[in-house]
Amino acid sequence: MNIDDLKSDWHQAGHEPLSEKELAMMTRARNHPSLRKLRVKFMIEIAALTALLFLFYDGFDGARKPLAVNILLAISIALYILNNALGYFHIQNPAVSGNVREALAKQTHSLKVLAMFSMLSSVVYAGALLFFLAYQIIFTQHKYIILSGLILSFFILFYYSWIDWQRKIDHFRQLEADF
Repeated sequence: MNIDDLKSDWHQAGHEPLSEKELAMMTRARNHPSLRKLRVKFMIEIAALTALLFLFYDGFDGARKPLAVNILLAISIALYILNNALGYFHIQNPAVSGNVREALAKQTHSLKVLAMFSMLSSVVYAGALLFFLAYQIIFTQHKYIILSGLILSFFILFYYSWIDWQRKIDHFRQLEADF
């Protein structure tokens, strides 16, 4: 193929121009497939945690535990859901600036703040859940093993969550450095 054929193909490509509405839909961050996956994950988490809120009173003997323990669990779940919602809305509506480097710096900073609050809300939720489940339990060796397994599982999940946040932050740092 010579250069004239390439130029001819280039000029003939895309004869049907897109409307302003179609272009706007294509460039919206809300339509990104990653956000769709995140939205599905978020909805599943909300459904599961809401089910836990409705079932913990009867299913996990919440009626036998003090009101303060029940309120602590409910507040920690609400904090976790609120943090996820705020994070999702922040990712869905990124800070737009005329300067790309400045926008990337703002995004990096906001991701650091989101990571901190996300980890904090996860720790509060896990701690409240463990406190709720272990409250008024007479521990045996078998129950200590189960509790140790839960605590170890939470630490592993926190570690991988932290690694994931650092990967995202480093990605934006690298983008900022490339500019």
